[in-house]
Amino acid sequence: MRNVLKFSAVLLLTASLFAQAAPAKSASQPAEPAATLPAGAPTPALAEAYFKRMFGYDQNLKFSVLDIATSPIPQLYDLTVLVTAPQGQQLSHWYVSSDLKHAVPGDILPFGADPFAPDRAILAKSAFGATKGPANAKLLIVEFADLECPACGQSAPLMDKLRDDFPQARFIFQSLPLVHLHPWAERASAYLDCIARTTPEHAFTFIDAVFGHQREIEAAVRKTGSDGKPAIDDAAVTERLRYYTDYAGADPTKVQSCAASPETAQRIKRSVEVAKSLNVTSTPTLFVNGRRMGNPSSDQYEALKGVVSYEADIADTGK
Repeated sequence: MRNVLKFSAVLLLTASLFAQAAPAKSASQPAEPAATLPAGAPTPALAEAYFKRMFGYDQNLKFSVLDIATSPIPQLYDLTVLVTAPQGQQLSHWYVSSDLKHAVPGDILPFGADPFAPDRAILAKSAFGATKGPANAKLLIVEFADLECPACGQSAPLMDKLRDDFPQARFIFQSLPLVHLHPWAERASAYLDCIARTTPEHAFTFIDAVFGHQREIEAAVRKTGSDGKPAIDDAAVTERLRYYTDYAGADPTKVQSCAASPETAQRIKRSVEVAKSLNVTSTPTLFVNGRRMGNPSSDQYEALKGVVSYEADIADTGK
């Protein structure tokens, strides 16, 4: 039984995507799906009609189509869907056949003798976030994360432990602010980008500080608007981010100015594009030398460590 449980944990970790959950009140309106699809592709209206007909019996569930795109398999379209329930929200993928007759929920896994090589090449060339570890490391671990994401904050201690256990690895924190869920995440990503560029030694201190005080930040910046609806206090966001910038040892005034610059906005946009090129839509998503990992919990750390050790051995031996 113990071996079965361990195997199940590894399967969970190595699944291609695990959507992060967030409180329902944190979501903004979903983005409009892309309109650059061939004729005959599923439309938002068709997708919404499908979900209503399929799950309409449960009034507590709401399905919002965030994006419709082509998938790595030519015969399938990829629908990114936000599912809202009383417990919170979760991102999921649904794949629809080109004849619009079949739908499959879940994830597409790569195949081949070295199925992770394409993603490994993309990350080696394109990942540029806050970095720790030797630049010439054979083991590259990239975490796509959102500083406002509760699941990212919960997994932060595991990432710290992983960095301690694998000092030979190069770790990159690649920002993926999920703006449709987290209204202050993009600004936090801009502050982090500026800290990582100007005083890189302070970047992970800032990351740990924000993750460690997410609830405090939320309490400070969440307000009620004049219409009685939840709103974000922009001044409070700035004050909190400046505070943790100073706490991390960087210059708050310089970082604030840098974070507001067009150059930084373009860099955050480029970070999101890197995620899109890998079909990453949820946080945290971890890549270990190109192997996509799920969102590990504390009781899965040994399984995670085992996978990282395996990839480290392959990187060292070439086999």
